[in-house]
Amino acid sequence: MKKTILKITALGMLTAFAWACDNGFSDVPVVDTPPVIALGPITSGLTEGQDFKIEVTVSDGRDEGRITSLANFTYAITKGGASVKSGSQELTGENQKITIEVKGGFDPGDYNLDIKATDTNGNESTENISFRVASIRPAFDISGTWTMEPVAGAMKVGPSPGSSEWWQNSAGDVSARACFFDDTYTFNNDGTFKMNLGGVTWLETWQGVAADGCGVPKSPFDGSKSYNYTYTSTTLTLIGSGAHVGLAKVNNAGEISNGAAVANQIAYTIVDQSKTGNTRRMTLRVQAGTGVWWDFKLISGPPASAAIVGKWKMEPVEGALSVGPTAGSREWWFNTTADVATRACFFDDVYTFAENGAFSIDMGAQTWLEAWQGIAADGCGTPKAPHNGTGTFTYLYDGGTLRLIGQGAHVGLPKAVNAGELPNVAVPGEVTYQVVSLTETAGVKKMTLNIQAGTGVWWTFKLISA
Repeated sequence: MKKTILKITALGMLTAFAWACDNGFSDVPVVDTPPVIALGPITSGLTEGQDFKIEVTVSDGRDEGRITSLANFTYAITKGGASVKSGSQELTGENQKITIEVKGGFDPGDYNLDIKATDTNGNESTENISFRVASIRPAFDISGTWTMEPVAGAMKVGPSPGSSEWWQNSAGDVSARACFFDDTYTFNNDGTFKMNLGGVTWLETWQGVAADGCGVPKSPFDGSKSYNYTYTSTTLTLIGSGAHVGLAKVNNAGEISNGAAVANQIAYTIVDQSKTGNTRRMTLRVQAGTGVWWDFKLISGPPASAAIVGKWKMEPVEGALSVGPTAGSREWWFNTTADVATRACFFDDVYTFAENGAFSIDMGAQTWLEAWQGIAADGCGTPKAPHNGTGTFTYLYDGGTLRLIGQGAHVGLPKAVNAGELPNVAVPGEVTYQVVSLTETAGVKKMTLNIQAGTGVWWTFKLISA
């Protein structure tokens, strides 16, 4: 009987112990969830060339190690869908911190970081972050759209740096190659580079055309591909087959026309850079093989012609008109202050340069005439054709020269033309002036022009905005 009582007591105690341990929750399952990925901030590497670094914390799911533990970690960094960097490592335990570090960082552009973590039961988690790597931008920012500067010497080549001994484009080439001088080169802030050559550009015979001239752009130099660039204060590098500025044939290995291969990238030396107002200029130099040096001058911002747009008159001051044996000289003659009044019919003539490149002259009912125009004596009179402003004229201004196109187009005295003085030479179809200065102060613009009217005869004309 005593043994029976002891057995019953022991059984009761065991039941009570089991009930105490279960506490009513023995039927709640332990949940096995995927790992948890927590991304820290990118602490470095958002500028090109800078070591990339980010910390990632991975934790096992809610099972607290009773079912699984961490097993594996992988990451992949891509740019435009292409793999740039990847890695993996084995994990253990319930919590682990991983540092992803890429020495030397990345080129400028947009990137994605994809992360995957798994546990020992095969559960998987993913996480993603996008980031942008900026260019190291020197003090002079080249971002934006550029063209070849439409001036003589924008392109030149010779046997030494900066030389034009072998060839350079003339002012006439700017017009003849207008299909080339309107090509644009754009440097985007994300490190991408684009060329827009329009429907036609300048082609040379090495590109399979019968003769040099304007034509449909030829691959791979047609701007249809994706390109990138990097630059420092001294070097601009274009990346991508066909990427170029200036002439497509020129690269670091030589000239394609002479047998050099198409380059996958070209490095240009930045010779000089300047900024005036909103207009930037830079000269790029490339050694195209041994002893062959090319220079390309580029411009960005409002065209030079923007500075001349508007209405102008001869400045009503002494010396607004002058002539002598050298540029700027007034040794032979210049107008006096009294002449401003005597020639009032001339000083009120208006020269208009329109934004669309049109040029016009408004002389009113009278202007200053000289005997060579068929009158008895110099004085005010009805304007005489073809210098009466009734023609259709255009102009080109490149910052250094002003070219008026159309018979009778002129500023200042119409007799001063490039070949000499009328009537000793024929009336030309165009006249080119040297722009000595063009300034603006408190909204008032002034411009000084020189023209060599034949050998050793220099006229100077001073104008002011009307």
